[in-house]
Amino acid sequence: MLKRWRRYYALAALLLLGAPLVVGLVWPDSPAAVLKEGRRLAPPPAKPGSGADWLALPTALDAYLRDHFGLRQALIQAHKELTKPMLGMGDDAVLVGRDGRMFYLHEDAVRQSAGLVLRDQRVADTVALIKEVKDELRSRGVGFIVAPPPNAATVYQDDLPGWAQNGGKRTEYDMLLEGLAADGINAVDLRPVMKMASAEGPAYYRHDSHWTARGALAAYNAIVEADGRPNWRIDPGAALTPLSERKGGDLARLLGVQDSVTEEVEELALPAGSRELMTTDPYGDYVQTRGERGPTIMILGDSFTAGYFPQLLLQHAGRMIWIFDRHCGFDWKVIDKLRPDEVWWMPNERALICGPGTRPLDFAG
Repeated sequence: MLKRWRRYYALAALLLLGAPLVVGLVWPDSPAAVLKEGRRLAPPPAKPGSGADWLALPTALDAYLRDHFGLRQALIQAHKELTKPMLGMGDDAVLVGRDGRMFYLHEDAVRQSAGLVLRDQRVADTVALIKEVKDELRSRGVGFIVAPPPNAATVYQDDLPGWAQNGGKRTEYDMLLEGLAADGINAVDLRPVMKMASAEGPAYYRHDSHWTARGALAAYNAIVEADGRPNWRIDPGAALTPLSERKGGDLARLLGVQDSVTEEVEELALPAGSRELMTTDPYGDYVQTRGERGPTIMILGDSFTAGYFPQLLLQHAGRMIWIFDRHCGFDWKVIDKLRPDEVWWMPNERALICGPGTRPLDFAG
């Protein structure tokens, strides 16, 4: 019976496998669809002119066909849906891992930490922009350091399901650090720092996407050490409060369980100073001071640094400026207006790369 239908199964399989190629010829995806993946389209192979060219032709042809087959975006979306993680509970924004630890799924954060998404061209573009920024700051006598806070999924690998564990795969964080090192830019790899901190206490919240006071302090100490300011280090024993109960978190809120989950965490026991908002948004850019003398440090970052870092920096700095980096679209004029002594580039890992074509406003470069 099966032998009778075998030729039809073979024909169906051939049609299924050939459909993307046929659609690619008559109705291909637009180049913009591939550019959204953070890469450039592979060019068509050049006409071979030598023996070496003929040997390289299969690789060039394969790269071209991989970027030009039909139904590409539909197949990528289908793969994403079929591999969407579910472990016990969760939704399309939150993965609940082992022991109830929650991970943020949007912005490809978990897949990024696992090395399952590599937007190599956008990483390269980000490195190039960071170099331009560093050069412009250096011409003004302003110091510069890069220190991206890792995703929780990067730090708590053992709490993830098997498919989301990295297993040694290269990530965008790796690519960024490699590019910055090649350009001689001072950058701090906070991943081992945060893993070490997590062994000593809660470095990230269990029901929230952010790091805790302990995690922020560990990152701060590593940055000032790399910045040549070891005397700015702060002792965790003197800066952190005893463990206390904290309810909810941003990920718990997304799941609708914010009122039913708690965890024990430490807080910072440091003076915070006074804050002056630079916009009408209470969560927007601000300047914070404590009435002490010292250099001005500006952070280009996101919610990871908006909370704890003023208290940490103002133990030694005279003024702390926090600017939302807006995926590299921040207003460059604020640097010339406020004249910081140093700029710390600190967007979280999931916001590691600039938006497509995004540059700081009014930045000549």
